[in-house]
Amino acid sequence: MRTTASESNVAWDRHAIEYYSEASDSVVEEETDVEELCEVKYKKPNKWQYLGRILKCFLSIELYRHVAYLLSYIVLNFTRGRIIADVGKNTNLHPTVLLREAERIVIGNDCLINHGNVLQAGRKEAYIRIGNHVQTGPNVMMFAYNHSFDDPRIPIKKQDYYDGDIVINDDVWIGAGSIILAGVTIGKGAVIAAGSVVNKDIPPFTVCAGVPAEIIRNRII
Repeated sequence: MRTTASESNVAWDRHAIEYYSEASDSVVEEETDVEELCEVKYKKPNKWQYLGRILKCFLSIELYRHVAYLLSYIVLNFTRGRIIADVGKNTNLHPTVLLREAERIVIGNDCLINHGNVLQAGRKEAYIRIGNHVQTGPNVMMFAYNHSFDDPRIPIKKQDYYDGDIVINDDVWIGAGSIILAGVTIGKGAVIAAGSVVNKDIPPFTVCAGVPAEIIRNRII
């Protein structure tokens, strides 16, 4: 039976502990000498030295290659994403938001997606669906897929992915730096505290925090 994305997220810690426990049994521990830190004196470059470094970069072909690559990345991951994603009325997407696999990203009305957010829909099937009046803090990340690591004989990079929809209902606030993983549904009116990792469903009108995120109180009086 194929494991779902949410089950994969919940079981990640257990699998990781088992894997690294078995690996550590086969490793012979060796004592290593740690070199002591030594004091050094640093002379800060003056403005002319900085200017020289900048001019040297402008004379390098590598600068223009990097700029071309950066512009291509922005066009593919924001501009193209903004064109093909389904975005509602009065929704504000900060210019630094990255929308990947944007044909499977749906964002409702009157939302704020803050700077540095990364919205990565599934590799093949999974959607990110965001309701109305949702706001996110800076540097929030949503991944509607997860790497498979089922076979330790195959490098993880070469294994398949698990897709799982992310559904964020109306009036949700997601704090800065939070991570929303595949297969998760966040209920209406929920609040996700800054820095949380959400790997399972969150009930409506709850406040959640932590790694992994747990309910700390209800909003309903």
